[in-house]
Amino acid sequence: LRTTLVRNPAFAPRVRFIVIECGSVTEQPTLDRYIQGENIPRDQLQRVWKATEGTTNGFCDDPPYPAFLATVRDINAKLPADARIRVLCGHPGPTGDLEKTAVSVLRTEVFAKHGKALVIFGSAHFYRNYPTAYLSTMGDDGGLVRLLESEFPGRTLVITPIGPLDPPHGVAGDVAPDFTKFDRAIKSSIRPVMVSLQQPPFRDLSAMEFLGRTVTTCSREHGCLSAFAHSKLTLGQMADAAVYVGTRGFGPAPRP
Repeated sequence: LRTTLVRNPAFAPRVRFIVIECGSVTEQPTLDRYIQGENIPRDQLQRVWKATEGTTNGFCDDPPYPAFLATVRDINAKLPADARIRVLCGHPGPTGDLEKTAVSVLRTEVFAKHGKALVIFGSAHFYRNYPTAYLSTMGDDGGLVRLLESEFPGRTLVITPIGPLDPPHGVAGDVAPDFTKFDRAIKSSIRPVMVSLQQPPFRDLSAMEFLGRTVTTCSREHGCLSAFAHSKLTLGQMADAAVYVGTRGFGPAPRP
């Protein structure tokens, strides 16, 4: 889906920046050289995302992430130098505050230049609201969008993926999402499909039911619970829109 989006001919003229979690600001010069078409040794290029392992737990090594960078590089090769997309690292690397680093990058490299950016981070960074109990544990990481809105109100459009997630191991009171609530309301059979979360019925659906498996908290006193346990937050309070992937999720299609 990300690849299809950036390959659309209308993307580059409108959105000149992409900010990624899977890239350390310490390696920005290397990423710039690669995205602009320079041949970079593989082991050197890997430092761009391997420097994020302290908080990303290695998931940036998964093939879709390096493949996405290769896609942007390929797109840029077909564009004039002054019309190319710049990919910005939004992760502090081994030390630093993740969300404050991303906001700083957006402030100096995008907003100061009156630009727009596609920001690709884990979806929980983008929630517009958080359960009170969970928010109190976040420290300086108060949510990427919440930080942006405090400084640049009205500049963000939050789109979150919704689809099957494996039940979290050992989490009490897990709620299995009922995706028929989406399927009955969506007239098209095409998946994935983007739907507004500011319109019924999606606006009023439970965040616990459809996002509850995305963030888990554990304590000695209560064990492991969804961060949304006992929360009355709705999808409409969490994001502006959702990319609904259907009941099969992002995995491979089943064999006939």
